[in-house]
Amino acid sequence: MGLRPAKTCREVKGQAWTRTSRHKPRKSFIKGAPNTKIRQWLMGTRKRFEVEVSLVALKPVYVRDNAIEAARQAANKYLEKKLMHNYYFILLKYPHSIHREHAALGVAGADRISSGMKAAFGHPKGRMAKVGANEKFCIISLREADVRVAKDALMRARLKLSGYYDIVVRDIRNDSENLKRPLEGTAIVSVIVEVAPKPEAAPKAAGDAKTEGVTPEGEAKSATGDAKATGDAKKSEASGKKDDKKK
Repeated sequence: MGLRPAKTCREVKGQAWTRTSRHKPRKSFIKGAPNTKIRQWLMGTRKRFEVEVSLVALKPVYVRDNAIEAARQAANKYLEKKLMHNYYFILLKYPHSIHREHAALGVAGADRISSGMKAAFGHPKGRMAKVGANEKFCIISLREADVRVAKDALMRARLKLSGYYDIVVRDIRNDSENLKRPLEGTAIVSVIVEVAPKPEAAPKAAGDAKTEGVTPEGEAKSATGDAKATGDAKKSEASGKKDDKKK
């Protein structure tokens, strides 16, 4: 069976029993949930820009992952064609909810086969992202001169999505997150640390008996060395005199 239209699952009715866990599969309500079809969430070049153009939902709605991927490709291809790499495109929604369908045959004479319980749990068929009212769906950061291109790209993306959206433009020159990004044309900013010079020693008085570079410990050692030398000399003279007397 082909893909059902989005009107069958876009209304927010409190989709329950959609929890799934990779670390504890036994805790999951749904077994065998399909992988998401979205391939990228960050596109373009991460650097400092001037303006942020965002797509904001006016009413709460569920959007399937295939619609999000189609909107992403439509907007990103248009931005690449017009701006090359002078933009930064971010998708803010991840399809956490699991979409279930109670499969039924649509051929002639399938009434008996298709009959079953009402509001059945169904089998997992895809993933959906819940977008609340006044929530941002995606963001494009770029230069102020390229705002028209961003609006056209979001108009192309809006045609692929369910629900009602508005385009909002905001100045981000002084935003803290934007200031953390590198400037255009700069790679790594090197930081030079200046070391303060050491203060010069004050000149010593002329009458000072101590010489430069000699510590009191050195002076004491030299004094003991001189005393030992004089004592050795006296001992040698006394031994010489004793030898002369013996002769």
